[in-house]
Amino acid sequence: MGSTDKGAEAGPGFVRRNALVVGVVALLVTTGTVTGLTWGSQRSALDAQQQTITGFQGQLTSVKTAKSDQVGQDVLQSLGVSESRIHDDAQIVDRLAKTAFTWGSGQAYEAARQELKERYHLSEDEQFLKQFMPPARFNEDASGKRYYYIDTQGLNSALNADTDLEVMKVTADEYTYAAQVEIAVTSDAVSQNKVAPDRVKSYRTVLIYLTVNAQGKVSGLSAIPAGGLTRHSR
Repeated sequence: MGSTDKGAEAGPGFVRRNALVVGVVALLVTTGTVTGLTWGSQRSALDAQQQTITGFQGQLTSVKTAKSDQVGQDVLQSLGVSESRIHDDAQIVDRLAKTAFTWGSGQAYEAARQELKERYHLSEDEQFLKQFMPPARFNEDASGKRYYYIDTQGLNSALNADTDLEVMKVTADEYTYAAQVEIAVTSDAVSQNKVAPDRVKSYRTVLIYLTVNAQGKVSGLSAIPAGGLTRHSR
């Protein structure tokens, strides 16, 4: 059976363009233990990402502190922040995150990308789809059947907790948010001390940054995988 690689060739460029999938693979190797997840191929790139993450997390902390104080609430109200609007936008963000991070096969991953493009009017040139969630890599045989890289590793992804959403900026009818999402990752190929694969999970936090207008249209969507250690359950 001949095969032609329809994706990018392996190497640093491939890793950078496929941070999500390659990171998940690194997280769940079949050596009998679940290893740490590496998101990215360059130390300098990881350092830059971590600085951005630290900034986001610092802003989230500041906003939460302000919200816990009545004075902070008054300030938010004076800026025109609407609690009902945040509630509505939170549902949009939750649905987006569920779509992006819930899949259990290469075909499901591609379907999720397609739904993101159609529902949120995203183009292939945008950061989220181009760098964070690029097209799934696959081989294709002479009959046209695809064999996805995701499937060879038996990868599965799902949201593990509710999205933690905070308002970062309000401009006219546009609300800019930072959202923290925790993803639970499993692999059908994992074997650890004869424990069933569905009982071996790893968790990773992803930061999503986006803007939502009054009509619910999403723009400026980007994502950064958080650094640090990955939590495991066994």
